[in-house]
Parts: sequence; structure tokens; C-alpha cells
Amino acid sequence: MKAPRWVLPTFLAAFALSVLVRLPQLDRPLSKNHEFCTALVLIVQEVWRQDGFLRHHGCPAVTWPNPGDRGVTGLHYPLTEADGIYYYLSHLPLAYWAPAAVFALAGTAPTALALQLVNILLHALTAGLLAAFLARMLAPDPRRWTLGVVAATLYLLMPAPLWYHGNVYMSDMAAQLPWAWCLYAFAGLWRAPRPTWRNVLPLLVATATLAATEWVAAFVVPVLAGLILLRGRKGGEAAWGRAALALVAVAAVVTALCLGLYASVVGADDLWAYYLHRYAERGVLPGEASASVLEGFRQMGHHLLTAWGPLLLLLAGTVLLTRPRWRPLRTVLVSTLVPAALYLLVFTRYAIHEFALLKPGFALCIAAAWALVAFARERPARLLWPLAATVLLGVLAYTRLNRPGDGRSTGAPYTMAWEQGRVIAHLARPDEVVLVQGIPSEPQLQWYARRNTRPVADAVEALQVLRELGATRALLVQATAHGLTARRLSRPGSEAEVVTQGKGDR
Repeated sequence: MKAPRWVLPTFLAAFALSVLVRLPQLDRPLSKNHEFCTALVLIVQEVWRQDGFLRHHGCPAVTWPNPGDRGVTGLHYPLTEADGIYYYLSHLPLAYWAPAAVFALAGTAPTALALQLVNILLHALTAGLLAAFLARMLAPDPRRWTLGVVAATLYLLMPAPLWYHGNVYMSDMAAQLPWAWCLYAFAGLWRAPRPTWRNVLPLLVATATLAATEWVAAFVVPVLAGLILLRGRKGGEAAWGRAALALVAVAAVVTALCLGLYASVVGADDLWAYYLHRYAERGVLPGEASASVLEGFRQMGHHLLTAWGPLLLLLAGTVLLTRPRWRPLRTVLVSTLVPAALYLLVFTRYAIHEFALLKPGFALCIAAAWALVAFARERPARLLWPLAATVLLGVLAYTRLNRPGDGRSTGAPYTMAWEQGRVIAHLARPDEVVLVQGIPSEPQLQWYARRNTRPVADAVEALQVLRELGATRALLVQATAHGLTARRLSRPGSEAEVVTQGKGDR
């Protein structure tokens, strides 16, 4: 499947533009718009580096290796605690292992910029596989590479991919690459006259990678297996059924191994209770949660517009003007849209996070590319202006939400968590519990402080926390109008106050 000569330069130009647009945001202090995800992953990476990957069985540990950090909650659940160390087990582990391997091979400590660059590289590979999937799946259509490059360009330059495949790294973003790989490998099997190890094995490897990365595999794999079974009914060979069964089996085994790894640290009962609790918070079934199911759907609609607004405008306009035939795209849309729709229906309240709306991105980009190419069927030059206008709107929307500068135009300055964290890192002793008053106890702060923090209302609650933890010393850091004040507490009383002003302004 050789691509025309224009494909690679065009794709690289679109990718270069996506990097150029993101340059003002790279390597600035982690702060807002879901950058807590990046900070959380960086904490895991640094804890592994200091404490040892194998010591934690490869599980994402979020407790810094200081005596004063053991048992300090405020970020995670007691069900995932083992020997005073907390683990973040909401997602499967490969998204944490991959950057750890990169840092280890490069011989460098984890940094925000390094993780952002890894994320951007994954973005390029994802978009490239999306283009290759369409070109392989739609052969021998002469427009297949045009469709692929347009879809990849849209995936590179819409607001959500620009931000979440740049400054924000988490399993949700990392999973897009193995999903695109699954689609590309599936296309190779789908276009083959019969299953062989040569076209089944790549799909199994890609499926194993996706299953070790994110829960979306629970929806992607059954859909692809179902399509393979349908393909088998047409071909009349039992080999198709065996390929579908192997696909499901590989995903199930890999997921079970990952969960077994987690259970080896926190215990199977606590892990099961933890997942039930998390689903009650993020799913569609009744349960205690920070948002109602109705709020989840409302946020889903809102985030769909903020994440993909320019693309939706392009799709609506081209569909109204051309009314394209969707039948040739049926299998492509089923393999991309159905898993995304099922994921959002099952994890409805998870849609309070905008990055959950990355899931329908493949289907939306493909549909918009198909409609746009149909619009330009008679005159190919008509494709360029709508595409350029959509890209421009995408870049403008991204820049409006994530503005260059000091961050004050959208709230607190970008440097707030960095400055507050530096103060804590300078003052806190290894055996002290770090307590914060009037300061967001978020992963960004904990990354820069290199300490776990717990929020308290006042010094009375601070001493109560010390008693609960069985600790004797604490550093209580309080935000004031002029900066931060910090004082050391010990049971049963307190020592002299240490004041630091002019840092971490709110």
C-alpha cells in the first residue's frame, strides 16, 4: 500500500503546524485545564525513579518516599493504600510504563517538557495511523489517501487534540494510539481474503497494547470481533471465528493480568470495592457521585462543542450541501463510532472531563473528511478553503481556551502551583506531614513540592490529623493575601512560626 508522494510532506506540514501552535504552552508551569493529569503521571514516574519500579510491582504509586508522606490522603482512596503508600489504579498501567521506559532509556529524570514531547510524538503517530487505516480500509477508492490525510489533519489541529495530546498526558490520551493501531491492523485483516497469522498477529499485538492501556478496549474489542464474525459469515470460513475468539481472549487475558498485578499490591477485595466505588462516581448507574447522570450528559454536549466545534461546523455544512452517501463508510464508522458511543454511555459522568470526548474524535474526523471530499468531488480545489477555515477556527479556539502569557486572563497565574510548591519543597522536612490551608491540594502542587499534601481548615484540624496518622510533626502552610505563611506544629503544641511572603500569589 504505497502512498502517493504528496502524502508524507502534507502530513508533516500539518504536524509541524500543530507543534508551532503549541510552542507557547510547552514547558510552562503545570496549572489548569486538566494539567493535573500530567502532574499525576510525573509524580508516578519520579516515585518509581526514587523508590524503585519493582518495589511497587509496576503499580502507579503516588506517595513520595519521605517518612512524612506515608498515609497522607487527600488525593486518593484508602482502598488503594498498602503500607502507607497510595496507588492510583483507576486506569490500566501501560500509559505509565511507556514514559517510564522512555525516561529510563534516555537516562533522564521525568520533566513536564519531556512528557509533553512524548505526548506530541504519540499524537503524530496516532494521526498517521488514522490516515493509513482509511487508506487501507477504503482501497481501491482513488480518494482514499486524500480522505486519510484530511482526517489526520483535522485530528492534528482541532482544539481537543491540540491540548490533550500536548500539555495533558493520561491514559485517555495514550489509548488513542493503540486504538488507531488496532484499526489499522483490523483493516489489513478485513481486506484479506482469509485470516492468516500474517494479518491476525498484528491485530492481536495491537489489541494487547490497548487492553493494557485503557478501559475503552472493553468496547473496541467486542465491536471489532463482531465485525470479524460478520466478515466470516460472508466468507464461510471457520478461521474468521477463530480470529474473533483470539481477539477477545487476548484482551481478556491482558486485562486480567493487569488487574492481578494491582490486586497483588492492594488485595483483590479492596480493588473490587474500589472499582465499584469509582464506577458509582463516573458511570451511568445510580450511586453517589460528584455529578448526576443528567449533568454528565449536559457536560458531554458542552465538551463536544468545545473539543470539536469547528469540525462539527464543517461536517454540518458539507453534509447539507452534498448529502454524501455513507454506505461505503459503514464498516469504518461502526469500528470507530460505536465503541466511542458505548464508552460515553457507560461512563456518562466521566464526561465531566473534556478529554473523555477524545473518544469520538476518530469517527468525527473521518465523517468530516468524507463529506468534505464529496463536496469537492467535481473540483478538488474546493477542498482547500473549507479545510483551511476549519483548521484556523480550531487553532483560534485552542488559543482562546489556553492563552499564552501569564495565565491571569483565565484566572490564577500559571506559576501559582509552581511557586507554592517551591516554598513547600524548601521548608518541609522529610519527617514532617505537609498540611495546607486555603491552598488547592492538587497534583500540580504535589509535583513541584515533591511532597504529598493534605488540606485542613485550621491548626486544630491539623493537630487532629497528626493524631490520626500517628505522626508527631507537621508543616502547616497557609495562603494569605500577601503570599504564604508556614509554621511547624508538633503534638501536643506548636513551635515558632516561619513566614514566607510574596510567593504563590493567588
